[in-house]
Amino acid sequence: MPSLDKLSVNLGVYVLIGVVILITTVLAPISGVFDTPEVQDQGETNVGTVTRVLEERVEQGPRGEQLFQRLEVRLGDETRVIENLQGSADPRSLHLEEGDRVLVTSTSGPEGDLSFIADYARNPALLVLLLAFAALVVAVARGQGVASLIAMAISLLVILRFIIPGIMSGNDPVLISIIGASIILSSTLFLSHGINRKTGTALLGTTVSLILTATVATLAIDFVRLTGLADDQSITLQIITEGGINAEGLLLSAIIIGALGVLDDVTVAQASAVAELDAANPALTARELFGRAMNIGRDHIASTVNTLFLAYAGAALPLLLILSLQTEPLGVLTNREFMATEIVRTLVGSIGIVASVPLTTAMAVAATRLGRRGETAERVV
Repeated sequence: MPSLDKLSVNLGVYVLIGVVILITTVLAPISGVFDTPEVQDQGETNVGTVTRVLEERVEQGPRGEQLFQRLEVRLGDETRVIENLQGSADPRSLHLEEGDRVLVTSTSGPEGDLSFIADYARNPALLVLLLAFAALVVAVARGQGVASLIAMAISLLVILRFIIPGIMSGNDPVLISIIGASIILSSTLFLSHGINRKTGTALLGTTVSLILTATVATLAIDFVRLTGLADDQSITLQIITEGGINAEGLLLSAIIIGALGVLDDVTVAQASAVAELDAANPALTARELFGRAMNIGRDHIASTVNTLFLAYAGAALPLLLILSLQTEPLGVLTNREFMATEIVRTLVGSIGIVASVPLTTAMAVAATRLGRRGETAERVV
């Protein structure tokens, strides 16, 4: 059984993590530390249910056929009649039926209140998928799976309540992201894998690798001359905030947060590999232990780098399809910022992953040897 001193240390670490999370995600937002810019009123959106389709017809519009629907929608205790007109050929058109749950946006204008159907309400379907995912994680990983789900919830909380408000308030995106990443990293590792030598090594390896990734990303953004304004979302954000957010810093923050999850996986795997190899054969020298762990790490590098590339390629698939229709050769297209940005994301993230393997392996070997010397000294005493 764990000693009382070890239990006290573990409890102290968890309490410290809880206090940091409380300060950054609860106390800081409600105390007014984050002064987010005001945006134009975009109306109020509520979830409603289509109770009846009062009228439905296809009519000819300036851009072809249009689907007109007059619907009775229940919003809480109130019932409204809303007209919905959309192009029949539009892939995003909403052909609504009785019983459909929808998002209804209400705005005030010169002619009075106006309500329109903005989209489907998808939360029930998303909740089913979330519960299925959580059930599978718990069924396979049991207690550790529960801990990983809690860690994932903390990560989401830190992003929504600390990183996003911090950046929107005009603070340095890089500083906010590094602080947020540190909180996410420590809580995720300690909750998912416990407080032990292996987790400590993985935490140190991930931190060093993340600093290296941030450094390389900073140099790469400057070297490739990226502005951080390669997509419509970044440009829109600059318009809304009137240039109050550093676009290059925001791009760097995105690279840091994107690399964090993959680095976490790689460093934990390497720290575990060293611990298991040492336990299986304590006679291995430090050099032999490092070499065998690196054999495992090289396999992990090959699969993880490809995983990162496929993740970015999947997210940018519509962009890649658009590029395939262009007449410019690939050598010219790669000069375009929207293309160069994705290339930099992939390469910088991959550099961080590759570097994390030998770094974490060396740290794990050193920690193992120091731990063994400490155990030997205790037995002698």
